[in-house]
Amino acid sequence: MGKKNRQYPWWNDKKTVPYLFILPNMVLFLVFMIVPLLMSFCYSFTRWNGLGSPVFIGLKNYTKLFTDSVFLQSVWNTFRFSLMTVPLLVVMALAFAIFLNQNLRFKGVYRTVLYLPSVVSNVAAGMIFIWLFNPQIGLINYLLTDIGASPVDWTNDVRYAIFMVVTATLWSRIGYNMVIYLAGLQSIPTTYYEAAIVDGASKVQKLWYITLPLLKSSHIFIFITAVIYSFRSFDLIYVMTKGGPLNSTKTLVVYIYDMAFGRNQYGVASAASVVLLLIMMVFTVIRLRNQK
Repeated sequence: MGKKNRQYPWWNDKKTVPYLFILPNMVLFLVFMIVPLLMSFCYSFTRWNGLGSPVFIGLKNYTKLFTDSVFLQSVWNTFRFSLMTVPLLVVMALAFAIFLNQNLRFKGVYRTVLYLPSVVSNVAAGMIFIWLFNPQIGLINYLLTDIGASPVDWTNDVRYAIFMVVTATLWSRIGYNMVIYLAGLQSIPTTYYEAAIVDGASKVQKLWYITLPLLKSSHIFIFITAVIYSFRSFDLIYVMTKGGPLNSTKTLVVYIYDMAFGRNQYGVASAASVVLLLIMMVFTVIRLRNQK
C-alpha cells in the first residue's frame, strides 16, 4: 500500500508558513505606515488643532499652502538643497571610491574613516557642525582668520546658512555612497581593463569608456536615493538651524513639523505632507523602473 497523504495543520502548511513569517512586519507596516498615511490624507481636508473633532473644509488647506510664501519658500529651499547636495554626493563619492579601489597601503583604514560618519547620528553630526561653524569660537572661522579672511556669521546670515547645512550633509552621506560605488567597481571584470591596456587606452579613456558606463546602475541608485534623502532631510537641518535664519533653510519637512507641532495646524501640515508624498512618489517610481 502506498503511503497516505499526510495532513498537516494549517500553521504548518507550506503555503501558509511564509505568510506567518512576514505577518509581524506587515502588521507593523500597516499600523505605523499605511494607517497614518491614510489619516494624513483625510486630515488634509480638515481644520484641526489636535483637540476636538476635525472640521471638513475641502481644499482650503491646499489653497492656503500655495498662497503661503513660507511654504513656497520651503519648496524652493528643498529643491535648492537637493541641487546643491546631490551632484556633490555623486561626484565626490565616485572620486573617493575610484581612489580607494586601487592598491593603496592602509586603504582599509581610509575606507573606514570615510564610512564612519554615515553611522553617526544626524543629531550628533548637527551638534558637531554647530560647534565647527560657531561665529565666535568655531574652527572654520578660526581657519579663515588664520589665512587673513574675514570671519563669517554662518548661523545668522541668510547667504551662508545653507552652505553650513550642505557641508554637514556631505560629511554624513559621502561614506555610504562611496561603499555603493566600491561594490560596483569591484563587480567590473578586470578583462575589460586588460583589453583596454592592450589597445593602448589611457587612464582617462578607461574611466570614460569602461568604468562610468558599467557603473550605470550604481549611478541611478545613488542619484535617486540622494534625491529622496535630500527631500526628506529633517533632523540635521532642525538641529543646526531650525529652518532659519529668516526661513532660509526651512525645507518641506521642517515646514510640516513647524505647522503641526509649532502652530498646531494639523490640517495644513497634513496637506503639505501629501504634497511631499506626491513628489516622493515620482522619484520612487523612477527608482523602481530603473531597478527592473
